[in-house]
Amino acid sequence: MLEITRETRDKLKRYLLNADPFLWGVLDSKNKKGRLKELKGMGFLTYYSDSMNPNYARINQDLLVELGIEGVLEHIVVPKIKGLFTKEIIEYFRRCWEQGQTPALDYLREKGLYRRRYTSREVYETHLHVDEPPSGYKDPAFVFFQIQTQFNFVERWTTFGALWFEEIELLLGTPGKGIAESSR
Repeated sequence: MLEITRETRDKLKRYLLNADPFLWGVLDSKNKKGRLKELKGMGFLTYYSDSMNPNYARINQDLLVELGIEGVLEHIVVPKIKGLFTKEIIEYFRRCWEQGQTPALDYLREKGLYRRRYTSREVYETHLHVDEPPSGYKDPAFVFFQIQTQFNFVERWTTFGALWFEEIELLLGTPGKGIAESSR
């Protein structure tokens, strides 16, 4: 279990409760029904019935009651980040963060973290054709970066990027060691 001071716990809880996207975008599914199914598949919120339609504020509150912010980080956020990004990518992102810059879009493409979508449909719309992927916040890069998709450039870091390098990674151990040593 992560050792978190009360001040850090309260700060992280506020960031979680006010996060957009939900759970900082670390879940694979990008709609509420899919996110609930994913969380239930991980063993959380199993008492939610399929007919329930709670809002995100309620889901966050229930996750905090069930797991606490430590559990949300330890059992959901950190494992998802480990699954999405290799040790080398996290280290590169950290170096960019420390230098006050964002990675080039070509780097994100080369690492398979972003690909341009040539469609006008949004990610939340129903798929009309299986071979036509949705546009919007679907790729792993969106967890750490806001990407201007119209003009195709990395605009800025997300709030989660700041939290990861300034708060969460420190809780895992020495910056760069907590996730990097245990990642793939």
